[in-house]
Amino acid sequence: MNQEKYKSLKKIINGRTSEKNIFEESELMVAAVSILIEKDNPDYPIYMIKRADEGKHALEWAFPGGKMEKSDLNLSHTATRETNEEIGADINDFVLWGELEPVVTLGTGWAIQPFVGEISNNPSLKKNEEEVEEIVKIPLFELIEESNKRYVSFTRDEKRIDSRAFAFEDKLIWGASARMIIQISDLINKKVNNG
Repeated sequence: MNQEKYKSLKKIINGRTSEKNIFEESELMVAAVSILIEKDNPDYPIYMIKRADEGKHALEWAFPGGKMEKSDLNLSHTATRETNEEIGADINDFVLWGELEPVVTLGTGWAIQPFVGEISNNPSLKKNEEEVEEIVKIPLFELIEESNKRYVSFTRDEKRIDSRAFAFEDKLIWGASARMIIQISDLINKKVNNG
């Protein structure tokens, strides 16, 4: 069953592009991330990182990626470069299929372009100690099961913010990362329901 979901997801996302109107808003900082699925693993895990203990997104679970630099050719290049920098994934070990819709962070001013792709089974990785506290693999199709869905609330600048989230083992994935996972879940469910 997971193999069929994986194949369907790859087919849906392969070559997919997103609406990029959000990036025209000059007050938002622009970033890109890679959502990499281990292709020859029956659990089809996604690679996530726990951000290092610094900055506004410290110790949050996220996907490898980061800020677009002037030298980047495009957002795909940003995602590839940052994935290599943060987790040491060799660019020959992964390929990006296509894009999800951009996600804006809750109150921190980032517009993020997510790319989905595949990575070889058990690639050689080396975390960037300054930016990454931990690299984990989380089974994608298990993560998006109903039993792992949650809601979290927090306050930022005296405003209450509610966010959908996912819980897996001792990890709580919320905010922009959760909204990216929701997009994947919605694409899979739409395919299952509509054939």
